[in-house]
Formats: sequence, structure tokens, C-alpha cells
Amino acid sequence: MLPKGCISECRGCKHREWTMEDSLQQKYTFLSSKLSTWSDILEPVVSVPNENRWGYRHKTTLNVRRDQNGWHFGMISRDELIDIPDCPLHKLEVNEILSVLKKFLPTGIEFPLGFYVQTSAQIVLIVKAKKVLNDSWLTEDAITALRQNGVQGFWIHHNPSAGRRLFEKAEWKLLFGQERSLDFNGLWYSPGAFQQLIPSLYNSSLDEALNFFSPLNKHSVADLYCGTGTSMTRWVKAGANVIGVELGKEAVECAKLNIPDATVLRGACRQRVPQIREWVNKQRDVGREVYLYINPPRTGIEQEVLDWIIGEGKPQRIAYLSCSAGTLSKNLVALTNNGYKVTRLIPYDFFPQTIHVECLALIEKE
Repeated sequence: MLPKGCISECRGCKHREWTMEDSLQQKYTFLSSKLSTWSDILEPVVSVPNENRWGYRHKTTLNVRRDQNGWHFGMISRDELIDIPDCPLHKLEVNEILSVLKKFLPTGIEFPLGFYVQTSAQIVLIVKAKKVLNDSWLTEDAITALRQNGVQGFWIHHNPSAGRRLFEKAEWKLLFGQERSLDFNGLWYSPGAFQQLIPSLYNSSLDEALNFFSPLNKHSVADLYCGTGTSMTRWVKAGANVIGVELGKEAVECAKLNIPDATVLRGACRQRVPQIREWVNKQRDVGREVYLYINPPRTGIEQEVLDWIIGEGKPQRIAYLSCSAGTLSKNLVALTNNGYKVTRLIPYDFFPQTIHVECLALIEKE
């Protein structure tokens, strides 16, 4: 039986009719297969209580279309949009915001809206047009309704080529509210910033990494793919010298606000290997041991970064949070073939009722 609000045509949550026990067992079995070399140290999947497995999603990207029946927000399946107005994975406020927009948005001809992007309290409407459009539709009643559902920043982004790549540099307009908001840890984030969906689980994974690194008052941490700096705050508060690397401009700006005592570099990690190398060498020159925290995209650790790690970098300990068991396995093979051993594998159910599972690998030099 489908959960209340689920649309049968939508296949975004493939475990939506599964029990918690069955879902976690499937994820554990999947990881055991993908990480078979280390299956003997794979721990049970860490999740949330059963009552918290729905209504947790405060970050979402939805396709948008309009027809004679009005606006529709949802998922594309075989070139058709599946409207999901009451998705049970969304926080209630998300569905309420969509309802408000359906009521107030203008017609599709004058407002070619393509995507809706929500990052907690920050909303971006991506319009597939170059020119700035009339925003008179955003009345005081609409603004009041949006604010009542937690919206703190409401943006229009004009990007006529929006598709796989949603955001470009030009044509951003803040229609009301503030440019940044504070997250669950009291840190600044901006529209489109990456955020883990279940704060308690994410903080638990950072606690495990911190315990693995401790004590840090005489050590240094290189934090790659650092985002807005949530993980870096842990290392700095524990007394470490920290350098972070992140590609996104706004994420870097937020990270600098959140951790003014850390060094934050903008760019792809592979492009910043020379600066990382120089920083690490300086830490070692003053007797500080270097650890590495890494949270890469699904493609895993970039080859240039991996070459540096197993070549001259050789951090004493590595905490690697992975969203892809396949690339994690590939990277672990490279590391364990070059003087490292995996001490723990801790899976996290960051996306309950879906097929997705992440895994924290704790690695140290032999």
C-alpha cells in the first residue's frame, strides 16, 4: 500500500512500500556486495526511528510545467511530468509552498518557469528566459504565505539553457528576504548550497570522524569538497589547523563566514593540489601531523588528488564519507594497495525509503 500522498507513477522512492527493517537490510546487503573485501568490518546501517522516515526532505529540485489545469511541480518520466503535490518525503512546509506558488504564479507564456529549487529556507525559481520578467504577481499576500512556511530568501534566476546544469552566474534577483540563512548547526548557507537532509545522522557521522581524529589540538586537517564548512567547524573547535577546498563560489563565501580561522580555497580539488601540498608541508615543518577529511561527489576522489594522497601527501588518517559504494570501493583498493588499512565502515541512511545509502570509511596508515 502506498503511503499517503504518494503518486503511483512516481518512482523516486523505490523503498516507499518497504518496512524499515527490509529497507535497511537491502542497503546493508548492497554495501556488503560492493565492499566485499571489507565486508567483515561493515557495521549495521545507522538510521532514524521509524516515525522519522517520512517528511524529512527540506532540499529538493523539481521540474515545473504548466498546462490548461495550472502549474505542476514534480519528476520527469518518459518526457512526462509526474505532479507530486503532496509528496510524503517532503517536509509539510515544502508542499505548502508549492501550493502557494500554484495559486499565485502567472501563466506559462509570460513566465516560462522550468525548475523549482529549495534549500531549506532559500527558494529559487529558475526561469528559462534571458530578460527580467514582471514580478507583480508576487503580491503581499503571496509573500506573507511564503514567509509563514519558513521562506527567508526568494529568488528568480534567469537561465534559458537550464537543464542538467541549473545555475549560471548572471541574472539572479532576490525578490524578497535575505541572501543567506542559518542551518541546523547555526552556519550560513545560500541558495543551491549542498546540505545533508537529516541533521542528526550527518552530525553523528561527523562525531565518528572527530573521534577518529582526536585529539586534534596538535594536528591539522585538510577538508576536501568542504561545502559551506560544517565539517571544518568540528576540526577548528577541537583545536586543529584547517584548510578547506570547495568548487562553488557561494559555498566558499559561506565557509569563510562560518570558519574565519580556516584557510578556504575555491576550485576543483585537483586544481588545488599544489596549494594543498604547500599547506601540508608547512604544517609538517612545525611538527603537526596531517589528517584528511573528504566528502566527494559520486565520481569519488579525483585521480590527481588520489595520486597526491598515496604519493607524497600520505595523511596519517583519512575519514571518507562516500555517496557511491562503487567509487568508494575503487578508491579503497588504491589506498589499501599503497600502505593504508580500513579500520571501520559505517553506513548512514541519509535518504530513508529510497535506494540511496552513504558510508563513512575510517582509514589509517599501516
